[in-house]
Amino acid sequence: MSDIEYLALYSENCMTCKHLTETGVREFNNCHHSKGNAQCPASEVRLVVVGEALDYARRVLRARDRRHPNKEARLMKYVAAQSAAFQSRFYEYLDNKGRSKLPQKG
Repeated sequence: MSDIEYLALYSENCMTCKHLTETGVREFNNCHHSKGNAQCPASEVRLVVVGEALDYARRVLRARDRRHPNKEARLMKYVAAQSAAFQSRFYEYLDNKGRSKLPQKG
C-alpha cells in the first residue's frame, strides 16, 4: 500500500475556491460549509503554498547570522505584507531554524 494520503474534495471547483486555498480565483458560496455542506473541505483545512515562506525564513536566518540588520529589515517588511497563513508558516520555519517539519523522502 502507498504512503500517499488522498484529500477528498466535494467538487472540482474546490481546487480554485478562495475558501479552501489562498491561490483560489473565486469564492463558491453555495457549497460552503456555512451553507450546511458537511463535505466542504474548507471547514477543516486551508491550502497554503509554503515554499516562499520557507525561503524567506532561511534568508532572514542567514541575514541574522551575517549581522545584516538592513537586509533582515527589508525581508521582514515583505513578510509583514503577506497573508496570515504565510506569516504563520514563516514563523514556524523561523522557530525551527529554517527547516520544514514535513518528513523528508529518501
